[in-house]
Amino acid sequence: MENASKALIIAGSVLIAIIIIGALILMFNSLSNYQDTKVQNTREAQVLEFNNQYETYIRKDVRGSDLYSLLSRVVDYNRRKSEAATGTDEGQNFKYQPMTVNLSFGNNNTYLEKFTYDEEKRLFNSILDDDNNFTLNSSTSNTFYNKINLKIENIEDNYGGSSGINNLVAGISNLFYPSEDDKEKAERLYKRCTGDDINFTELQSSIGENQGIYADICTYYEYVQFKRAHFDCIESETKYNDETGRIIELNFEFNGKIE
Repeated sequence: MENASKALIIAGSVLIAIIIIGALILMFNSLSNYQDTKVQNTREAQVLEFNNQYETYIRKDVRGSDLYSLLSRVVDYNRRKSEAATGTDEGQNFKYQPMTVNLSFGNNNTYLEKFTYDEEKRLFNSILDDDNNFTLNSSTSNTFYNKINLKIENIEDNYGGSSGINNLVAGISNLFYPSEDDKEKAERLYKRCTGDDINFTELQSSIGENQGIYADICTYYEYVQFKRAHFDCIESETKYNDETGRIIELNFEFNGKIE
């Protein structure tokens, strides 16, 4: 009888131990699942926050000035995540995929008609391909911004700053193609914008040249038109990373509006 009692006690102890172990395992699994869920929720929140920065561009009528900012943001992201990143940058991280942005300015006739003053491509001739497209592909350097700004900053410095050259662009037809009675007005306009004296003959002599006053103002005209141009994001061509869900490609095309 005593042995039977001991056997029951031992069996009870074993059962209790099994129950305790089972409860511990269940608790451990619950904690693990909680942590996994928490990590997953954090990742999803990070992806959502990341995509929100770029999904604001997935719409119609995105101005060229906005695309200027977008390209800078994408380049900064690609640079920080690239293998070449150093210092406080993150470097090549797990599952990183660089972003690509494609800009389509339309066919050559459309571009020349809408963006240029005299159908001579000056500002973008070294940036766009033969089909008037630009692709920022996995780049850690904003070639679009850098090449444009190199020209634009030099022009602004030579023509009374951004305000002066913008006024010259606004009055371009009055500068170079005024009526016979308005030649002096053209000279006054130039002086008012730049602070420099000039005679109308000098203005006229620059027409058709690859450099000089006329070429500089036409180049800046192209820049102004780009900033005012409207592009549509092609939503169907927006791409996301299959594994992370992050945006990896945006495509825009000029919709014909400049205002």
